[in-house]
Amino acid sequence: MGDIKGDKTLSGTWAEVWYNGFKIAELNKIETKVTVNREDVQMGIDVDTKITGQKGEGTLSVNKVYTRFDDVRQAISKGKDPRGTITTKLQDPDAVGGQTERYQISNVALSEFTKTWEKGAVVKEEIPFTFTPSDMILLDQIKDN
Repeated sequence: MGDIKGDKTLSGTWAEVWYNGFKIAELNKIETKVTVNREDVQMGIDVDTKITGQKGEGTLSVNKVYTRFDDVRQAISKGKDPRGTITTKLQDPDAVGGQTERYQISNVALSEFTKTWEKGAVVKEEIPFTFTPSDMILLDQIKDN
């Protein structure tokens, strides 16, 4: 790793996200989190842990430009459980060796549909989602040269 300079730190400014192949140009932020479920296991006097599962969840934050995801909300209202795919790409021009980081997350289930409009403010939407962590695939990574 040695002499890393500040310009090699990645900036989310260069992030891009697609949902089911459609680019979400008005994206502010995407956050994904995988939580490992563990149970305590007593081994003599020590308490260790055992992995019993994992859970994936996240949030898309967008500036309101288009009506997004209402088709998913309507399908849920009809008893359907639509699932989608999120693809992310972070391609900072200053990345080490010009490399890119990309993920594909399948089995994405949108969880909430909140509308908040406030006078004098930019309209933003937060769309929480869940996914199965085994369906989160690293497509490209930024490696130490």
